[in-house]
Amino acid sequence: MARMNEESGRRRHLGRVTKRRRPIFWIAFIALLLAALLALRPAYRWLKTKRADSLAAKAGRFVQQKNFLEAAHTYRAALQLDPLGYHPLQGAARLATRLNHDEALGLWDQVVKLPQATNDDREERAATLLQAGELPAAAVAIDELLKQNPDTNALVLASRYSERTGNSARALEYARIAMKRAPQDEIAQARLAEVLAASLKADERAEAREILWAVAAKNGAARKSAIESLARAPDLTRDEQTKILDQLHTLDPFTVTDALLAADLRLRMQPENTALIYDEIIASWGAKAKLEIVQWLNAHQQFNRVLTLVSPGERRPKLLLARLDALAAEQRWDEIETTLSRKDLTFDSVVVEAFRARLAAARPLSLDAEEHWNKAITLAGNDSSKLRWLGAFAEQCGADEIALRTFQRLGRSPADTSLALAGQQRLAAKIHDISAARTIAEKTLALHAADPNAQNRVVYYNLLLEKDVSANATKAKELVAKYPDRLEFRVTAALALLRQHDPGSALAQFQGPPIEWAKTPPSWRAIYAAALMANDEATRANELLKSIPLDRLSREEAALIQRR
Repeated sequence: MARMNEESGRRRHLGRVTKRRRPIFWIAFIALLLAALLALRPAYRWLKTKRADSLAAKAGRFVQQKNFLEAAHTYRAALQLDPLGYHPLQGAARLATRLNHDEALGLWDQVVKLPQATNDDREERAATLLQAGELPAAAVAIDELLKQNPDTNALVLASRYSERTGNSARALEYARIAMKRAPQDEIAQARLAEVLAASLKADERAEAREILWAVAAKNGAARKSAIESLARAPDLTRDEQTKILDQLHTLDPFTVTDALLAADLRLRMQPENTALIYDEIIASWGAKAKLEIVQWLNAHQQFNRVLTLVSPGERRPKLLLARLDALAAEQRWDEIETTLSRKDLTFDSVVVEAFRARLAAARPLSLDAEEHWNKAITLAGNDSSKLRWLGAFAEQCGADEIALRTFQRLGRSPADTSLALAGQQRLAAKIHDISAARTIAEKTLALHAADPNAQNRVVYYNLLLEKDVSANATKAKELVAKYPDRLEFRVTAALALLRQHDPGSALAQFQGPPIEWAKTPPSWRAIYAAALMANDEATRANELLKSIPLDRLSREEAALIQRR
């Protein structure tokens, strides 16, 4: 009995010990399990990141093989594994940019927020913003790049932005700085050439072609851009046109842009094959790049071909807009009204009101037109992209006062000030309001005090209005002394000398190489004719006067040739 009692007591004691140890065991087990899970979590995340990076690398290989569909699917899979992975995001952003997809900007916004983001990433984002027309955001991004000891790419971007916003002098300045820093950089060379190629001065266009031919001769990154820029040059000889046409077809990839440039060259070289060239372009590219083709056809006034390519039931806004442009050019107003009445129309309301204004003006319902224009301006609000479109559209339609008001509103956006002032300047000159043109020129000069073109413009308007003739004449002579090859400056100096009653010196401003007066603005011809008349060169003056449309002159310019 004693042994039994002792054994029973031992079991009860062991049971009590076991019961006390069991919670401790489970607590320790759970703690170990949690520790294992916590240790596995970073490992799992690391494995997902590695797998995402591996998929991004695979997608990159698809891009190299130009298998863009597989590349897009693979980048999407990588981002599902690691939504904030640097390599998947960067690769997807580059692919979207290359394919001109809308999501490119959102992807670049995410890339530049990552700690791994590089200066190259920030430059690519700025370039994408510029390409998408997001000018205010592009201005901020480029300004940040310029503050940090900018490299050549940043300076090239600044040049492109300046050109896009209408500041050609600043565009040239940035392009020259980029070239000075990297004289052998083909991208910088091509950018400088592009700016010079748009110049009104023959010597600068010649400099542009010289640079472009040198870049095109190399098999570098800028060769394609150089060949395309040469194809756009207006001063090519027949042999040069043939050479560029051949080189365009060697480009890889050969894009719709290259095809259209080649077609433009052929239209200049082979006018007898015009219809054939248009039909070949439509057959080759009409299905693959319909928007680019119809916009090109509209620019070439091939409106019936556009209407054949874009059906009345088209739903894509940009294509439908191109069709409306063609209908307006053909004055098919009833069809425009039918289109604008469609319930499935997805146009922005600003576009709808602008076309209703154009329709009303054509009928004519001028009061209705003004109402629609006013509504379009109100709907555009302070949205700079809508104001830019509306201003250009109104100017294209001949609604100059509406365009002027729109550009005035656009001028409130700091990023668009130069573009807005350039638009106002064109319109003020077009409606022959010299006082308004002078005011706008002074505002432009206040923004770009070192720009000789802005300086000359203010001097010209002051001299037309006979304000401070002596001081402005001095400034005009200084500009000619500094830039003797600029015909526009010599025209202003001639006006100054006429105002100072020195006709001999005024006529001397036009000595030198022969001037193709038929290609110059009517106002320049008027001042040359005035100088001829003041020097009793009546025969030459009368011959020149025949080429001057008086309705293209302001009252002050016309007075120069009418009172003699």
